[in-house]
Amino acid sequence: MPKNAVIMGIGGYLGHDANAALMIGPNLISSSQEERFTRKKHDGAFPSYAVEDCLAAGKIDASEVTDVVFAEKSLQSHLFDVTGQPGGKLTRWLGRWLPGSWPGLFSRPARQLFPNAKFHYAWHHRTHVAGAFHTSPFESAAFLCVDGKGEDYSASAGIIDDQQVTIQYEQPYENGLGMLYTLVTEYLGFHSFGSEYKVMGLAPYGRPVFVEHLERLFATDDRGGLRLKAPIRFSWESRRAAWSKVAEATGLPVRQPKDELSSDHINIAHSLQHIFEREILKMARFIRDTSGARNLIFCGGCAQNCVAAGKLRASGLFDAVFNSPVGGDMGSGLGAALMLARQHQPETRLRPPTRGFYLGSEPGEIPAAALPWQVDYAGELHPFIAKELENGKIVAWVRGGMELGARALGARSILADPRPVGMQSRLNQAVKFRESFRPFAPVVLAEHCAEWFDTHERSDYMQYTANLRPERRAEMPDTFASLREQLDYPRCEVPSVIHVDYSARLQTVDAEVHPDLYKLLHAFYDLTKIPILINTSYNVSGQPIVRTAEQAWDCFVNTDIDLLVLNEHVFRNPREKNREEKLAWLAQFSEHA
Repeated sequence: MPKNAVIMGIGGYLGHDANAALMIGPNLISSSQEERFTRKKHDGAFPSYAVEDCLAAGKIDASEVTDVVFAEKSLQSHLFDVTGQPGGKLTRWLGRWLPGSWPGLFSRPARQLFPNAKFHYAWHHRTHVAGAFHTSPFESAAFLCVDGKGEDYSASAGIIDDQQVTIQYEQPYENGLGMLYTLVTEYLGFHSFGSEYKVMGLAPYGRPVFVEHLERLFATDDRGGLRLKAPIRFSWESRRAAWSKVAEATGLPVRQPKDELSSDHINIAHSLQHIFEREILKMARFIRDTSGARNLIFCGGCAQNCVAAGKLRASGLFDAVFNSPVGGDMGSGLGAALMLARQHQPETRLRPPTRGFYLGSEPGEIPAAALPWQVDYAGELHPFIAKELENGKIVAWVRGGMELGARALGARSILADPRPVGMQSRLNQAVKFRESFRPFAPVVLAEHCAEWFDTHERSDYMQYTANLRPERRAEMPDTFASLREQLDYPRCEVPSVIHVDYSARLQTVDAEVHPDLYKLLHAFYDLTKIPILINTSYNVSGQPIVRTAEQAWDCFVNTDIDLLVLNEHVFRNPREKNREEKLAWLAQFSEHA
């Protein structure tokens, strides 16, 4: 295979989070998600816009693409969907030697778009593993890949290095650990796709009093081979019918989305997270003992559970753990492209620079409607905005190429001072239009991280949680009269980024990986001696993260954000819309929430 191959990786065949990535030879050019273009969260349609964006970044035409690699084996997915049984030797053989024999969901539009390309179909979990490994610092590692469903399995583990991937264990079927988390998430009233992170954020408010109740739903073993007792499928109808089984196990009825969250609901969330972390640690211990490896790649959609990732790091099972910021399906096209690129050049160590995962397009032209509201600031941008943040302003920060993945890393972010009590509630209710209990993440200067948190490890991409150092904590009461009182209690100097259990999902920031964000954060530190800011994604509930300047302005005027930064330009909010108008605008995203 040629070393100058032009590879387009495409993910999303499994029905959500369609994405594309372009590599030219060993160089990673671009990667982005379809939802950023269509404004439909988790859009699973063929990623034509994301493909076009990648081609534009590479300054090439689709006819120049030599290889297209899909992040799924469509034949195996189809056979499993029809039979409900995991593949055996025959179907695996067919998948290897007849990869194009089944007309997958994306095959026809891809063939029309890429007339000269050779098509490849990759095992889904292997794309997760490749995407994480080839952007990690490791030369070899064990891997643990856990998600809702690959083609016909829900977890896999093995060893990877620059030459080969060895699968040592696979968990067949789809009713595994990922399904358990999704099922209980929906039972708790969070029905929109991808809401598992809400339950993760809710869990620290509760206690593990429902662990034994939830254990009635599944069987497991010493290696974390969890499987639900009921044959539940990932279709909406199958999952919805199974909510009653959770209700039977807990003794509580299914919560409706508009119902208040009771202490029982919160305790169920905590119990679910407890089980999830326990099973992940079992899996990790099994692959460590089986492989003898000292480094671990943790990937798949379940690896986006940053609390479990933090517990895995703190466990000491491995010398080092890397969980990719795009370890879920949003990065599957990238993983597929990296996997094929390595096969093209097996003698070469493949570690393309990820450029801070700012792999998408620039924001583009400033909309005309914004121009009358431009702020004529004096001096340099970063000190000016740092001063505004110190004064309590909420700032939308849109600069350079957009991030890949579900987390804002300082290119499409909302930033704020973490010190004021109540800033968390203000952001959740007046800006993000989401549940008040949802925590926010801190960005922290890497050189000051260990002064505040119990870790010396990097978290360049907000991959895991750490704990606030004990000497920086304020003592909290044993009980609170309400969830709001618990939220707003001044538990430390930076309460808006520290969860009620003193944990925080870190993004460490240094001048090399995130140079622009580093300048702003350092300017804020110079003013306040606080090396931390709130960083949350620039969007509202149910809306994909903004991509363009036009989208940024639209979101800006429909929220209570104070200032908008578009590259070097700063704008103040016209505040021309009332609450009803903002809610009407917000409603367009509810069906995709």
